[in-house]
Amino acid sequence: MDVLDRKILEALQHDARRKNADLAKDLGVAPSTMLERIRRLENRGYIKGFRAIVNREKLGLTVQALVSVSLAQITTGTIRPFEKAIKEIPYVLVCYHVTGRFDYILHVMAKNLNHLGILVKEHIAAIEGVARTETFIVFSEIKNDPGYPLDETVGENQDLPRDNREGGAVKQRRRE
Repeated sequence: MDVLDRKILEALQHDARRKNADLAKDLGVAPSTMLERIRRLENRGYIKGFRAIVNREKLGLTVQALVSVSLAQITTGTIRPFEKAIKEIPYVLVCYHVTGRFDYILHVMAKNLNHLGILVKEHIAAIEGVARTETFIVFSEIKNDPGYPLDETVGENQDLPRDNREGGAVKQRRRE
């Protein structure tokens, strides 16, 4: 991945409907080059697809919440059925398996508070193996997904910035 690839990804994250010719002109390359670069980014898996960003409020989805879930046991016998059941609930937008005091954090949408209550009590908490849930209602969205950061290290296979690597561990400097 080079600078042009990053600029293409950044532009497409902002507006995936831009015409190929306009994007090529803005980035100073031929339309054929732009088309080939976008296809290569898709083929290499950097671009997974394109979709519309829908206005949730126009759909009547006025409440969003984060729901933490703790399972009764952390075994394959509880994890797999829980994850399978969560995938079947359309109002669960995202499910993260996390470390810490919870096992999962879900981002959910609901029509209203009553709908959220039904969603949590009758759909999420009712899944076999769920020991406890805790719901955090979102008052306001301060920062929405602007896309991924695309600095010069993105796309490189490395765990730490180059100046911090030494034998796989972070080297700490002493102040004297």
